[in-house]
Formats: sequence, C-alpha cells, structure tokens
Amino acid sequence: MINIIVVEDDPDLCGSIVRYLTLVGMNVKRAGSGVELDTLLATMTPDLLVLDVNLPGEDGFSIAARLRSSSKMGIVMLTARSQLDDRVLGLTAGADAYLVKPVQFRELEAVIHSLTRRLRDAQQEDKTEPREEGHHVWSFDSATWSLITPNGHSVSLTNAEYRVLQTLTTDPGASVTREEIAASLGKTVGGYDDRSIDAVMARLRRKVNAAAGENLPIRAVRSVGYVFAAQVEFRARADA
Repeated sequence: MINIIVVEDDPDLCGSIVRYLTLVGMNVKRAGSGVELDTLLATMTPDLLVLDVNLPGEDGFSIAARLRSSSKMGIVMLTARSQLDDRVLGLTAGADAYLVKPVQFRELEAVIHSLTRRLRDAQQEDKTEPREEGHHVWSFDSATWSLITPNGHSVSLTNAEYRVLQTLTTDPGASVTREEIAASLGKTVGGYDDRSIDAVMARLRRKVNAAAGENLPIRAVRSVGYVFAAQVEFRARADA
C-alpha cells in the first residue's frame, strides 16, 4: 500500500483528494500547513507527498527544498501556479512532478503510481549496488575550484558554487544563515530571496549527485539557513 500525505490548505479540495486516493487503495493522511506536515512526519515516513505551493506560513517550494535535502520521498506539487518560472522553481527545489489545478484525480493517481514505481526501483538498485567503505571526508580544493567526494570523485565548481561551498565548509557542522549565503554571492539580503537560495542548494545537490553518484551533505536548518553536515578537509593545491 502506498503511504501518502496530502498537504493542502483548502479543506474541501484536500478532503476530495484524500477520499479519492483512499478509495483507490492508498493510505492517506492530510495536513493544512508545513507545521502540520512536520507533526505527521514525526510519526510516519510516507512514500510520497502531494504538496500545494500556496500554504500558510512556509510555502510548498521551501518545504520541497527542505525535505529533499534529507529525504528521498516522492514529491508531487499540485498548485494553481501555472507559469513556467513556477514549474522550473518547483522541480529545481526538489519536486518529482508538477501538476496544475484543476487536475483530474485519475491523472494524479497515475502520476503517483508511476513515481512510486520509479522510487522503488531506485531503492532496489541502491540495495544491490556495491558500496565502497570510506572515511566519509569531503575535500575542498581551492586551487582547482573542485569538490572531492569521499569516494574520490572530483566535481568542478562554478564561481557561484565555489563561493557558496566555501561559506558552508568554513565551519562544518555549524549553521550558516541565508543572509551569509546571499552575501557570499555578492547579494544583499533584499536582493536574494529564500527561494533563490533554496534553488541554488538544489542545483548543487543535483550536480554532485549526477557527477559523482553521491549525496551532497547539505542540510536545511529551519528558519536559519543551511549546514554542511560532514567532515571537510581543505587542499591548498591540486594533487600531483
């Protein structure tokens, strides 16, 4: 059985989605905000979220980015925001699918089944893929502007990526505020909003995962910013 949380602040729409998905055999819980979602996540681990964007308090883009940093659960965004920029932002933040309201419930059901199959296939691959034992230390090479993963893969960084990671790895394990991250990019607090910061982090995670097959240990810190949650060593020059 597929376990789902529907995060939607419209009680009528939320109720309709919950009833339909329950009728087709899914185990469904509901939440009306990010706070209610966090309460549910403390007691269960869903396979997938159906996530609205325009929520009270923390919006869906921020929730997706925050959860994606520490979870592999599926995220389907369901929102009235149909502009291309919104779609790109949602997918960049961590959504696996982006559906625009009004949506046919049969289409939503099909997307959920398709995404669940892909996630379970990926989990099976993770279980069967041999893993190297290492010391789990990341290296930051300032001479070549690259990040070296614990398994020895080197990932080249752009100027902006280098600045962000330099800020995050100065004191590994310590929280870095969004304002500090914005400053590292040469932006003022007002010139770089939270969604832009989340999008930068999401792109970094995807880049490292695509290049090295490893998850970048950047974690979101609620209401603060981000933390680099792993050991880091610094190299003053490229390896010979």
